[in-house]
Amino acid sequence: MDGDGSFLAMKFIFKAVLRNIAVLFVICSCATVTEGPRGPEFSLGKKEPSGREEFRLLSVNVPQMGNLSENIEYWTTIDFEASHRPEISRACFNFPGGSQSCVNVKAKDVTYGSHAYFRVPIHVPVGTRRIDCYAEYVRDGEVHRTNTVTYYVVTLKKPEE
Repeated sequence: MDGDGSFLAMKFIFKAVLRNIAVLFVICSCATVTEGPRGPEFSLGKKEPSGREEFRLLSVNVPQMGNLSENIEYWTTIDFEASHRPEISRACFNFPGGSQSCVNVKAKDVTYGSHAYFRVPIHVPVGTRRIDCYAEYVRDGEVHRTNTVTYYVVTLKKPEE
């Protein structure tokens, strides 16, 4: 009897361990770890923008082939995520020294889907090392502003005469 009792106890423990491993596997397969402002953040399931941040910029990219020049218009791509199709009205760029440029966003230049982005032309002032960008959009008849994303410029030079 003593042999049968220990066999049943081991069988019970083995089943419990397997059940716990299966539960952990299911939880881990749905988990996401992202790097947030306060370090790594853990979440279960697909991360959707919160109600307050239903439209959020992810990155800005100014195409650089060599040095940028201030008299050239650069088509800049801004990646975003949104819980809906936001009505984007303007993209604004802040440059060092307090200068700012805002550009109207045309509906034809916005692409929705799994890789959502919009494109706008900008002129980059000479000496710029950093570009901060945010967007303005209309929701419920009111203009709202997104978060700000930053692009670091490699080098700039004055245009050749």
